[in-house]
Amino acid sequence: MFPDIRDYTRSELSEIMISLGVKKAHATRVFGCLCRKNAGNFSELSGIPESVKVKLAAGYSLAWFPVIDRRVSKIDGTIKLLFRFQDGAEVESVIIPGKNRVSACLSSQAGCACGCVFCATGALGFRRDLKPSEITAQFAACLREAGGNLSSVVFMGMGEPFLNWENVKKSILILSDNKGCNFPQTKMTVSTVGIVPVIQELAKSDLKIKLAISVVTADEKQRAKLVPMNATYPLAEVIEAARHYCLARNAQVFFEYLVLGGENDSPSDAEKLIKLIKGIGCRVNLIPHNLWRGGPVRADSHARVKEFQKLLIAAGIRTYLRVEKGSDIMAACGQLAVNPGT
Repeated sequence: MFPDIRDYTRSELSEIMISLGVKKAHATRVFGCLCRKNAGNFSELSGIPESVKVKLAAGYSLAWFPVIDRRVSKIDGTIKLLFRFQDGAEVESVIIPGKNRVSACLSSQAGCACGCVFCATGALGFRRDLKPSEITAQFAACLREAGGNLSSVVFMGMGEPFLNWENVKKSILILSDNKGCNFPQTKMTVSTVGIVPVIQELAKSDLKIKLAISVVTADEKQRAKLVPMNATYPLAEVIEAARHYCLARNAQVFFEYLVLGGENDSPSDAEKLIKLIKGIGCRVNLIPHNLWRGGPVRADSHARVKEFQKLLIAAGIRTYLRVEKGSDIMAACGQLAVNPGT
């Protein structure tokens, strides 16, 4: 199978043009046709000589990735899209409406190898990494659903983005290129369960994206039971990497705290979190646990969550209670499981 021409950045396309013996300048026009006009085949590369199209078609593919299922929440208008790629791998993306804004949640892997016990995607296991073209195809579909106006993009869908970092990074460069989609990196957030080497790499990089880290819980032993990846990257190391990231980039980090009713939402749990992240420039998002078929059932208490939030705010930590959307179509955090029947 030929590589997809959309898997390449503009600079890489320039090198491809040179290798084909054609003008390097054609790369920018091809890139624009792919990113801005979503060309579905080589014949749709407007302004490109036929001889160049023939050379590209002889060594590269231009696959079409259809949306095979679309679900709309009757509660809040959240939209969930299901994609099936050529090898049968399936992923979901989510378009989340808000007050005067619309966000897109993109997947980076088919399934996930992290196996977090609270996550429906983790229960699926891992199938494969997504290619840049498969990630940017999700963006294009979400952009259409949003009427051509997205406020932000979050890599928080299926998969662990930092375990597919090279492809995710390339998709970020493709989406943010001013000759392509021109979507600002400052409006992109990548979420990780805590892959320390990539957090360290990001701290040194020129990327302008935002970083979100799934702390899940401030208790190391409890986290080890909930997040198998904690055995490789313990919470203490993750927090230290986050601290270094903030100092190196003069930026804040988002800490995602999963509220498990009756298990990690007590005042003493709040104190543990306050102690853990003390001195780090951050914002905490409290995420109530979302139920999914086959997953653990916990009774969350809104009053306990609000009290937890108050304690963090009193300690000087910017803390927000995430309003989950799309739960009736299994589109909220931790619910993506490529099951169109739910």
